[in-house]
Amino acid sequence: MNFTRLYRRSRRVLWFLFFTYVLFWLTLSTIKQINELNKPETSHQTRFRSNRTLYFVINQLFQLQINLVLIDPQILQHLFIHRLPFDDIHRTFITFAIVEESLQPLISSLHDLKLSIKTSETSSRNRKHLIDHIFIKHHRLTVHIAVLHKYSSYYRIHVNHQSLPKNVHLPFGDKLRAIDYFETELHEYLFYYPRNVSHFLWLYNSSEFIHCNRTLANRMKKKYNIHESMSQLSLIVKPMVHIGQSLDRLQKHYWIAGGTLLGWYRHCGLIPYTGDVDFGLFYEEYDESIRNHFLGNPVTHIWAALGLVNDSLEFRLSSGRYVFDLFWTYREGNNARWYGYQAQRSKYRRSLPLFSKVCSGDLFGYRFSVPCSPIQYLNHEYGKNNWTVPLQKDYGWINMKYHSMWNDISWMYAVRLYSPKGHLRSDELAISWVAKRFNYTYASVPSFLNALPNETVTLPPLKSEFVQVKPQKVEEQESKPAPEQKPVEKEEQEEEDEEVEEPDGEGGENENEGQEPNKEGQEEDKNAEKPNTEAQEEKQNEEEQNQNEPEEKRRRK
Repeated sequence: MNFTRLYRRSRRVLWFLFFTYVLFWLTLSTIKQINELNKPETSHQTRFRSNRTLYFVINQLFQLQINLVLIDPQILQHLFIHRLPFDDIHRTFITFAIVEESLQPLISSLHDLKLSIKTSETSSRNRKHLIDHIFIKHHRLTVHIAVLHKYSSYYRIHVNHQSLPKNVHLPFGDKLRAIDYFETELHEYLFYYPRNVSHFLWLYNSSEFIHCNRTLANRMKKKYNIHESMSQLSLIVKPMVHIGQSLDRLQKHYWIAGGTLLGWYRHCGLIPYTGDVDFGLFYEEYDESIRNHFLGNPVTHIWAALGLVNDSLEFRLSSGRYVFDLFWTYREGNNARWYGYQAQRSKYRRSLPLFSKVCSGDLFGYRFSVPCSPIQYLNHEYGKNNWTVPLQKDYGWINMKYHSMWNDISWMYAVRLYSPKGHLRSDELAISWVAKRFNYTYASVPSFLNALPNETVTLPPLKSEFVQVKPQKVEEQESKPAPEQKPVEKEEQEEEDEEVEEPDGEGGENENEGQEPNKEGQEEDKNAEKPNTEAQEEKQNEEEQNQNEPEEKRRRK
């Protein structure tokens, strides 16, 4: 009864207290939800307390669905290589990039935001003005946006023509540059960046773009009637692209060399009658990852490794129907490089100008690495301006000199043949290649074909007194312009070892390890199986000298 009376007397007060309590908790929960919603924005503002201007620009463009890609090498190195915080960046000039498709929406958005902008433009062939660079100034910060012009397999960034303060150096826009397509990821601060930052920075060092000589290329077609062979291109382009991209992924600097470089610069393509494709590499960057990558490679595999790692190393790759040579170049003093050329058992060296950096060029719509001074390189190989006109077939390399002969121990490791599946060959062809110019018995060859360079090698008994005959030194020949009809020249010196089979046909080099060697190899094999007397050995040596005599005379001619 007492409770009932109390409720009747105080029910208004009790209801007031109840509603006040409910309202209080509703208010607290609402405030908490509002704080949760504002927490990310507050966090970003706290993180960007020293870069509020930069955050404002990036955030505004992100809200407008403009995807900025950070490509500034110094900032990328700061954030992803050294792992330093974004707030430690105290730069008033930062470079981003956008793809060409986002250009018009960006320009419209910047005008709506009333930001101060400047642009750099170039005129295209159809007299259309293309915007290459955009500079957004907000307070003390300048955001540089480079436009990525899309080509078939890479982006090209044009030169900036907008005047800038003297203390500003553009990482992109200072020169014409080319960068391969790359994947991106979204950063927590609402801009994108290359997924593989270290590889992007590595490619940047060779991104300066060099044009081929279009004037010379047109003259080759009109005056000399030299046109590219479509059947040749179908055999070469795909394996070439595969080799170039593989070396880039392995981060090994390379460049197209020899007649391949001449074809790119003089023909803006390939010389239609060239017999192989040449690549140059730096010996200082060599490791076994290159050999391992191309052993048994389904597109282009190593079929022969010539020379030693520290002396005249050359990998001959095969696509099954075409040969691709990788030459390692060695530094000589402070002003030159050289790479080896193997003719039978003789070692030649071809000198090159000293350089440590490569650039980019376009070949068939793909980016390849080329020497940054192609004219200097070609003058060194062919003679000053001799390469500007087609040369006769009997042209001799002016930068090639005889060096020495492989000694017996080195010769055991100077030739390695591989099957298309990447296995070291020790069949009759592999044996005959070494044994024909070896100082020991034919039967002893298989024992050292499988030997490793770091193992102790016991030399077998001499089969006879071996006299090393040095081949005649390559003489410099005066090059004469060919007649105006299509020449039958060949820019590369043909291999002197005509007896050795090279890959040909769909199956590459001899895939059957039991293939019979040539007649000379068969004769040597028979002689190796029978115990030779001294008289038989002398008679055999006389026959070999008689067989080699016409070849020596032909080579001297």
